[in-house]
Amino acid sequence: GVGKTTLLTLLNNKFLNRPYGFDFVIWVVVSKDLQLEKIQETIGKKIGLFDGLWKNRSREEKALDIFKVLSKKKFVLLLDDLWERVDLTKVGVPVPNSRNVASKVVFTTRLLDVCGLMEAHKKFKVECLSDEDAWQLFREKVGEETLNYHHDIPELAQMVAKECGGLPLAL
Repeated sequence: GVGKTTLLTLLNNKFLNRPYGFDFVIWVVVSKDLQLEKIQETIGKKIGLFDGLWKNRSREEKALDIFKVLSKKKFVLLLDDLWERVDLTKVGVPVPNSRNVASKVVFTTRLLDVCGLMEAHKKFKVECLSDEDAWQLFREKVGEETLNYHHDIPELAQMVAKECGGLPLAL
């Protein structure tokens, strides 16, 4: 609820509107129930591999197919909501390294340990909003007309905004 997915969405939209030389911009929602096959399916659709026959291939065959395509392309892979390490090689994603620095993998997680397990090069902690920013966002969402409808509403609204603890999604 702090805004990790919202930030990743903004990044995704920016790359889709102006791809910055990337051949593929791939968004995958991973979530708590990690399923490599679902990740492969999403990637396969995005890079043009997914069809009736490809769907029946083994996970290893799909990984090889994905690797063959992506290793020759510049891509950005956006993985949302990781709860554990994703073995990119088992999915078929060439791990960005000194030879293919043009490709990027970006992920969101609520667990700092996952950053280490994924060998993240850069980490950005998304913080809750300050009380002042939270109140401003709340006011924008509710609207001044609603807040001023009754003289008791502003005080109650400030209490509600404070209860949300600076979490934009809650606000």
